[in-house]
Amino acid sequence: MEKKKSIQEKKEIEEKIGFTIENFPEKEKKKVIEKRHGTEVVQKTDWELIYIINSMPEFSPEEAEITKNILEQIQKKETTIKKEEIGKEIEKYCEKEWIKLEEKQENYIKKTIESIVFGFGGMDFLLKDSSIEEISIIGTGKNVFVFKKNFGWMKTNLFYFLDESIINLANKMSKTIGRRLTLQNPKLNSVLPNGERINAVISPLCSSPAVTIRKFKENPFTPIELIENKTFSAELMAFLWLALETDTSIVIAGNTGSGKTTSMNALFSFVGKKERIVVTEETPEISLPQEHTIKLNTAENLGIEMQELIVNTLRMRPDRIIVGEIREKKEAKAFIDTLLAGQGKGSYATFHALSGKECITRMKNLGLNEMDLNAIDLLLVQKRWDSIDLEKGIKKEQRHVIEASEIIEENGKTELNTLFEFDYTKKKLKKKNSSLRIKEKIKRCFGLNEKEFRKELNKRKKLLEKMKGKNLSLKEFHKKINQSN
Repeated sequence: MEKKKSIQEKKEIEEKIGFTIENFPEKEKKKVIEKRHGTEVVQKTDWELIYIINSMPEFSPEEAEITKNILEQIQKKETTIKKEEIGKEIEKYCEKEWIKLEEKQENYIKKTIESIVFGFGGMDFLLKDSSIEEISIIGTGKNVFVFKKNFGWMKTNLFYFLDESIINLANKMSKTIGRRLTLQNPKLNSVLPNGERINAVISPLCSSPAVTIRKFKENPFTPIELIENKTFSAELMAFLWLALETDTSIVIAGNTGSGKTTSMNALFSFVGKKERIVVTEETPEISLPQEHTIKLNTAENLGIEMQELIVNTLRMRPDRIIVGEIREKKEAKAFIDTLLAGQGKGSYATFHALSGKECITRMKNLGLNEMDLNAIDLLLVQKRWDSIDLEKGIKKEQRHVIEASEIIEENGKTELNTLFEFDYTKKKLKKKNSSLRIKEKIKRCFGLNEKEFRKELNKRKKLLEKMKGKNLSLKEFHKKINQSN
């Protein structure tokens, strides 16, 4: 049985390879819940869940030294090394030093060197798992955490014991935008090559470096997938399809991680392929199928914030404007200005609120008056919460649209006409009231009477249901939708 390493030994190993993976004792495993691509979700004997990287063992000091020396050998090369050349470099070093590696040892040393040279070291094992939504380094000497749907937050067997390791990781990840963590710049927001969002902070903002990585699906969700996972109902999606072909403006509200941006992205597959769309975001998250899309991002170091970007869209003649997220008074005012300017076919935004009423109240607190708010047509509220089965003792995370309302004016006041509402007992979205404002927009746009409107709505609902299970990409879905119109 291998003796457990001291903190000092782990630090010495980490100095050489940049991270620490600890072996997880078999005796502490109660049950394997999930297995995929060299990782496991395991229920421990104390019932806690842990995410284990089992494709990589805990390094010995000797293995770490060999890895470090080979990396230095590679760095001295005058030409850039290719992935297929790593094996030859290992072989060359071992021959020179009279070292004989076991086949298994050689494989994981090779894999480690590849991850350090071409990726982000130990973090690569988590970044490559598409089922992980968020990764969190909460300081030195503590387990790195991951967030997975249906499991929530879990510890992993990946650690960082040195501040320098975490800072080097964050700086390598943000290299593409030319920014670094320093004492003068202790906060960093960046985007990885694959679109993941990274936030990092160091002293004096926190006692130990902390990094949060928000991952996004490589292939964005389609409206069909949102129907399949019951985030939306087919009836609501069909109604939104019709609404998005008119000049209907939409705000999607919800709590953190509820999928607001995911839904906004999917809904835009109903928008025509020839439309000009301008997207304003703090960090790039929205990925649209339309070719004529311009993406504007804030630049903190230049003092260019969301409000300035939103105002700039007024000079760009867009058909549609998307505001990644409204957080402040200036942003809310600028968003409303785009609506009141009457240009294009609509403005769209996400916002933090847990209900339609709360959304209206919060927007009023940001300085918007009744007349301003009436410029918004539809308000969707999406929520993330834990659902607990008391009999089975199972906790599952739920993400659903819990409310879809149109904003109407009554006696000079902003009111909500709730069209769809989530039934928590039956666990599904149910129709509550008929549309007044948006339905009239749709009927005018398509030249439909009441009977024809209902027929068209039902036709689109059936078409969406028919596409379930076909595994279409967002671009394929967008193309199919445009062909059907």
